[in-house]
Amino acid sequence: MTEITLISAFVLGLMGSGHCMAMCGGIISSLSMATGNHNKWLVISVYQFGRIFSYTLFGFVAGWLGGNVEKLSMLPVLKILSGTLLILMGFYISRVWMIITYMEKLGKLVWNQISPLSKHLLPVKSARQAMLLGALWGWLPCGLVYTALGYSLTTASPAYSSLFMLAFGLGTLPATITAGAASTLLKKWLNLKAVRLLTGFLFILYGSYTLYTIVQTGEMPHHHHH
Repeated sequence: MTEITLISAFVLGLMGSGHCMAMCGGIISSLSMATGNHNKWLVISVYQFGRIFSYTLFGFVAGWLGGNVEKLSMLPVLKILSGTLLILMGFYISRVWMIITYMEKLGKLVWNQISPLSKHLLPVKSARQAMLLGALWGWLPCGLVYTALGYSLTTASPAYSSLFMLAFGLGTLPATITAGAASTLLKKWLNLKAVRLLTGFLFILYGSYTLYTIVQTGEMPHHHHH
């Protein structure tokens, strides 16, 4: 099941990358213009490394927290949460219900504290600045990142949740690193209704199966009658 979960993380990043492009597209364009052609790709690559490193680090912390929650609770709280989040991801990808985006309002409170730091790194003139900017940009309020993090918390393993967030970050790469025609073509394909509905349905199915196994194995909390 672990391979399926990592593939799901990559697909989630890929399918949600239209949202990433809306948020990061502007900064990637400005990185291209701020640097000369000879080191443009180095700066963009280092920026992406910083951003994905942030996600992986968040995953590590989430997995550690999840592990402690699991030790404290006898109930399958994390499993129920993981199934629910997978279903919500499915709704988001298929664009049937965009509830995930409401989480961004909470993230904006954190981002308001962090964003002033990025001003010291602009305009980007070195690879070091680009990497630090990417690491800060990982904190951008994004409901999709928060949902992926919520799922990585349910793995209750720092190593595995880091891998999950790494796979998610790599999924966002194709759309955010390509420019011009390739990016437009990818976005067009990702926005096809049939592609979105099928992918969303698979996430909902996976989440429903996760919840079903909890009921089947009798892990649901029972009320004891005396």
